[in-house]
This record gives sequence, structure tokens and C-alpha cells, in this order.
Amino acid sequence: MPLRFSPLLALPLFALAPALHAQEAVFGEGVDISDIDFTQADLFVTGDTVFDDSVCIGNACVETEVFPEDTLLRLTNPDIRVEFVDTSSAAGSFPSNDWEIQINDTANFGQDRFSIADATAGTVPFTVEAGAPSSALWIAPGGEVGVGTSLPQSDLHVAASTLPTLRLDQVGFGAFPPFFWTLAGNHNVFYIGNSNGNGFPFSINDEAPNASLALAANGNVGLGTDSPDAPLEVSDDDTFSFFRITATGAPTNQSVDVVFTQGPLGTGEFRYNIVDGDGPEMRLNANGDMLVEGTLTTGGPSCDSGCDAVFDADFPRLSVTQHAALMWDKGHLPAVGPTIPGAPINLSERIGTLTNELEHAHIYIEELHRDNATQDTRIEAQASQIKTQAAQIDALIARLEALERDG
Repeated sequence: MPLRFSPLLALPLFALAPALHAQEAVFGEGVDISDIDFTQADLFVTGDTVFDDSVCIGNACVETEVFPEDTLLRLTNPDIRVEFVDTSSAAGSFPSNDWEIQINDTANFGQDRFSIADATAGTVPFTVEAGAPSSALWIAPGGEVGVGTSLPQSDLHVAASTLPTLRLDQVGFGAFPPFFWTLAGNHNVFYIGNSNGNGFPFSINDEAPNASLALAANGNVGLGTDSPDAPLEVSDDDTFSFFRITATGAPTNQSVDVVFTQGPLGTGEFRYNIVDGDGPEMRLNANGDMLVEGTLTTGGPSCDSGCDAVFDADFPRLSVTQHAALMWDKGHLPAVGPTIPGAPINLSERIGTLTNELEHAHIYIEELHRDNATQDTRIEAQASQIKTQAAQIDALIARLEALERDG
């Protein structure tokens, strides 16, 4: 039995009959008003109405109804609804929406609840279920909203005894199960979790220092600084700072440290260190000096100067004299090019061109060796011939001397 309020109608008040409209009646033992005409109200009052004590409305009220001292209105009915019907013209500019207070569901096995319904739209935007704890929802004088607390300390204050949690749930998207995010925090850590079963992909420990993670207005990310000067800046108040890259699936040496420290010169040193118990594999100081604990392999040269093609039979190789003339004319090794003081050097190209010149040199050496060997053979033949001729000359001289003695 719903109770209907209308701006044009006041609450019921005692009226006996049209003949008593201008009269005052006093009843010492109460009044029962009823008739058998169910098409009209038993009581209809057109003027202002005043009740000086408690009122019970509903078909479960009895004449001997007992009210607590602070109860002014009691509604008793199997189906309690209070309607607020605005009779303003919906065609005009006046608000005319209708509202309804609903107490419990009317169906069997329904919910025990207190709800405020938008009767015009057919929606129920606000509900309190039976059994809701104290301070489940609290609005402080300053507008702060408390969930689980009657002393909200911020615009929205969520309190719980174990893990206060805020859930962001996407509904009506057609996906099953629905996707959601959770924000949770306790005395140890703050989490952001999701519904994918990945646990909490983001967490902040309660002892994390200031500016552990900062995003600047320009998108720069700071770790240890709230004013990063680069897309990613790792900062530390010490003279030693680093970040680690780890691959837990790697069978050996799962981490590497990228380090900046003052170094032995005190001017700054960059280090690269595989975390395997020894020192860094590479060091680079502020002077540009690099130390590599191991071999250094670079990309191959372009071979514009020929590389090993110098050994090909059809390679247009200059003679040693031509090569020497070109070298002296240019003032540098032809394949290497000039070496300018202070200018950067492409090690891959430089090694390739030096190798080319070295191969030329070995070819020239081998050619000279062949020439020398030929000359040595010729010289030996000439020496043998000279020796023979010398013996012949000695024999002739001996014969001449003998002839002179005999004559």
C-alpha cells in the first residue's frame, strides 16, 4: 500500500463531515473513520493539517500502536513505497521528475534494502542493503566522502581493517569475464592489479623515498629525481649510480649493470658490468679513454680500397715505383688516406685500409725478393766467370814471364 505525496495535497487530517468544516471537535478516546465505499477515500482534508504526535500509516497499524519516544512517523505494510509525484507541467520549464523510496523487494527471496528510485526513468540509482556496516558511506560537513569511515580526511577516504581496495570495473562491453582494475593498499605497499591473473603489475613500498618515480610535464621519466633532464634519468645522491637489466630465464649470468661513477680520475667514468662476480668488462672515462677486458670486434670495412682483392690477378695494382710516387705526392698511404690530428677515426675502415697497404707492402717485398734472388744468381755467375778469367789471366802472365826468361 504505497503512500503518495503531492504538492497539491497535504497529509490526512481528521474531518468528520461537511457539516463540521467550521467546527472544532474534541475526541477524548480517539475516532475510527471507515465506510464500505472503496472508490473514495475515507478521509479527505483540503486545508492545512497538523499532527501533534506520532503517526502510523499502513494496513498493519493498530489502534493500540505504541511508539518509541523519538518516532514521529511509522510506515507498516508488506510493500512499503513512498512516492513523490511532481504535478508540474512536463511541457513547461519546471522540473517534474517523480521519485520513490522503496523498502525491500516485493518478490519472494528478494533483497532486504532501502532504495531511492527515479520513478520517471525507471532506475534505482541508490541502494543500501540490509546488514551494511556503520559508516559504510559518510559525507562530512566539508563535503569529504568516507567509505568505511565517519572521519574522512580527504575528498574520498576509503577505510578497511585489512586491505582497502578500489575497483574500476568495465561493464556492458560484451567481454566475459568483465575487465577490471583494482587499487589496493595496506601498511606495507600500494598495489595496482588487474583481472588478467597477473597479480599486481605495479606496486610501491611504504618506505620508498621521495621521487622514486616521477613523470615530468614534458614526458621525461625520473628515477630518484623529480626534475629529469632526459627521457629517462636515474639519479642518486651518492657518487655511484647504476641500473640493472635482468633476464631471469638466462641460464648463466642473468644480469648486467650499467654504471656511472667518479672513477679513478674523479672526472666520471661509465662502466658496463656483467654480474658474474668479477669487475666491469668495459670502462670509458671523461677523456674518451676506453678499457675493454677482452677482445674488441668491430663491423667489417667497406673494402673501397680492395681489401684482399689486391691478390687477384686482374687487380690494377700499381708498381712499387708508382705506389711510392703516389705516396710521396699525396703525403700519406694511398689506401689509408690522411690522418688529421684530433679527428675521429673509423677503426673498421682504418684496419681495412691498413691491411690493404700491408698486403701491398708484402707483395712489393716479395717482388723485390725475387728480383734480389735473380740478381744474386747473376752476381754469382759473374763472380764465377771473373774467377775463371782471373785464373786464365794468371796462366797467361806465367807463360809470358817464362818466355821472357828463356829469350
